[in-house]
Amino acid sequence: MEGLFSDNKLAELEEKIDALVTNYRGIKAEKEKLATKIESLETENRELKERITGIQSEKEVVMRKVKSILEKVEKIEG
Repeated sequence: MEGLFSDNKLAELEEKIDALVTNYRGIKAEKEKLATKIESLETENRELKERITGIQSEKEVVMRKVKSILEKVEKIEG
């Protein structure tokens, strides 16, 4: 049992625990950074979808107007 609790083994164990804590903190910070980035990208994605929907609506209005104009031109020519 003495080998397990020797100063050398305890120091080694402490170093490993410190390394694990450091790695955990780094991973946690990276996770928080990525979560913030994901939230930002989701917001941007939502805004882009709204813009696309708006553009599609505008396109439909323009297409109806163009169609109406073409029909008027056809009536004049016909």
